[in-house]
Amino acid sequence: MIKKIILTLSVIITASSLYAEPAKNANIKKDNIHMFPQAKEGFVRYVVEVQKTENDYDHKVELLIGKNMMVDCNHHSFEAEIKSVSLKGWGYQYLEVGEIRSGPTTMMFCPEPKVEKFISIRDTLRRYNSRSPIVVYLKEGYEVRYRIWSANQTLSHAVER
Repeated sequence: MIKKIILTLSVIITASSLYAEPAKNANIKKDNIHMFPQAKEGFVRYVVEVQKTENDYDHKVELLIGKNMMVDCNHHSFEAEIKSVSLKGWGYQYLEVGEIRSGPTTMMFCPEPKVEKFISIRDTLRRYNSRSPIVVYLKEGYEVRYRIWSANQTLSHAVER
């Protein structure tokens, strides 16, 4: 009789601890960047994580890498080499942004005063992947912004000529 009671109590305690464990950790986000190296001195590691969608292939991520600057009415931009680096042993990749320099600009006369504006490298659209973050290593003083592009569900036909 005592063995049955002890066995029953142990089953109840074990079962209750199994159900209590996920609730205790429900608000803790899984660390999915632990495999990426820390940023070197003078650099910052930026992480872009996107939400799960019904179909990730219908979306793209545009990275805008730059900083706020006081600029005149001319068009301003930055240029830099953005290198994709494989994370050995993991199958993931991360981005390293090389030396950032001023890009081409127009040279119009600007009578208006300068204004603060976010000037960026116009990066290409990147794959939208809700299971893996986009990790970018960038020199301090710059930042990464992004926007999500979504495909229109309407398909159009090209014209034969």
